[in-house]
Amino acid sequence: MKKQKWLVVAMLLVFIVVSVAGCGSKPAAQPAPGAQPEPKKEVIRWQMATSWPQGWLLHQMAEHWAEEVNKASGGRLVIDVSPSGAIVPPLEVLDAAHRGAIDAFHSWPGYWMGKMPPVPFFASIPMGFEPLMHLVWMYEEGGLEYMQKMYDNAGMNVITFPGGITHPELLAHSNVPLAKLEDWKGLKYRTPGWWGEILKGMGVAVVTLPAAELYPSLEKKILDALEFSSPAVNNVGAFHEVTKYFTGPGMHQPSVLFEITINKDSYNALPDDLKAIVKTAARSTTLWGWAKDISMGIKVLDQWKARGNIAVTVEPEAQLEFRKQAWAYIDGLAEKDPFFKEIWESQKKFYDKFVAYEDFMVPIRKR
Repeated sequence: MKKQKWLVVAMLLVFIVVSVAGCGSKPAAQPAPGAQPEPKKEVIRWQMATSWPQGWLLHQMAEHWAEEVNKASGGRLVIDVSPSGAIVPPLEVLDAAHRGAIDAFHSWPGYWMGKMPPVPFFASIPMGFEPLMHLVWMYEEGGLEYMQKMYDNAGMNVITFPGGITHPELLAHSNVPLAKLEDWKGLKYRTPGWWGEILKGMGVAVVTLPAAELYPSLEKKILDALEFSSPAVNNVGAFHEVTKYFTGPGMHQPSVLFEITINKDSYNALPDDLKAIVKTAARSTTLWGWAKDISMGIKVLDQWKARGNIAVTVEPEAQLEFRKQAWAYIDGLAEKDPFFKEIWESQKKFYDKFVAYEDFMVPIRKR
């Protein structure tokens, strides 16, 4: 009898333990019959270098693109962005991408003029395209195809896209006013590229110096004036601290187009949907950078005026002479290279069409 009682008690204890354990958890969900387990997400990681210091708007354009790609791809394509010099020197990013040492870079195409003479057409044209007409020509009038063909002709193993644009650059920070044509004669002025060659022919003492030497050269009066970038970018360089005047308009670079350029093997290895994301994010970055630059630039000019810097505008007669000299110089270069000439003719025709269209379509501005 005792044995039966103990057996009943033991069975009750087992029942209680099983019941309590069952109340504390749910049975694991079982896959439906025939269902396949979810595949593990493959993550592609790229190394990207820029030609810019950390914190500059230009470097932020690359960071913005990488962030947009990451979000749109659901984390399938991750791009690690490194500033100038962290992986390769700022002016060696093109060669590094060509070799496959990096997957992508962000820079200003004008730096490659020594390798490819037509490259300023895709960067900045003195007295040429403004930002909107530059973008329309690039995206809808054959500019991007010309740019890719230029890289292909040079044997560069890269795919390229516009990767940001800024409004006209500031023409000068200076310690002398530069409103009249005669104000430029003998001026010790820092600028590179086509604009430098054009000004040499107009009596300007052109100097080419790297960014790190610009502030001390103004401070020590080695330079009378310089141009570097847009007001938003120049403000970081603090050139306004060692000069009295700032001058517009940005005749030398009325549009400043930047590039996102990718190693061709890295790009071709992507599935089609990631290729589309890369392109779309580059377009959105271009708009983002343009809007950001204008918004910041308006504030910067107000700050400079408030601290006592003086704004100077080059007189219209002088601007027309600069334009005449600039286009004559480019016309001369075009006679030496059929491909160069084809691009230049395309740009000149579209420039005239765009100006005529806007003159008709855009209302007079309030003054």
